[in-house]
Amino acid sequence: MRQPEWLGNAISIGLFALLAAASWGLNQFLQRARLDAASLRNEGPNAIIEKPQITRSDDQGQPQYLLQAQRITFVERDDRSLLERPVIVSLTATKPRTVLQAERAEISDQQNRVELFGNVVIQKDPFKSQPAARIDTSRATVLIREELVTTDAPVNVQRGLSTLQGVGMRFDQKTQRVDIISESRMIVPKEQKK
Repeated sequence: MRQPEWLGNAISIGLFALLAAASWGLNQFLQRARLDAASLRNEGPNAIIEKPQITRSDDQGQPQYLLQAQRITFVERDDRSLLERPVIVSLTATKPRTVLQAERAEISDQQNRVELFGNVVIQKDPFKSQPAARIDTSRATVLIREELVTTDAPVNVQRGLSTLQGVGMRFDQKTQRVDIISESRMIVPKEQKK
């Protein structure tokens, strides 16, 4: 007995369709494997710059900050940069020059957030009737656009001859105001008798 001709054709078409689907599936698997391998190769930094000097300008094109460091390592996939021995200098002409230094830093949030770590020193030049000030702490967060420096660590503020100590600080660069959050204690030297 002879099989109908259409049954042979249907089986042939089915086999070709199965072969095409298997080829497509294998192609997709190999493409994903190549993408995964490429992403694994991009684990390291995108760039390392030795002794950079970067100037950031405000919306009007005026210099706002100068950033210097021993080394900057850019890690684009995490939107962060790692800095060794960073120094940030404010350049706004209408405000006192402020210099921030640390052992290391991490910049993130589209270059707006700077986390400073290790022997953080903030030095503010005298301005109008205000004396120079120096703030020492172990870590601090700088928000560039907001012009704000904060920490929850112990701080020591030397302003003129007075010393202010406490835990936690908020330094608003717009108003030049320094607030100690808790456990504040002020040391004012006694006047010397003549």
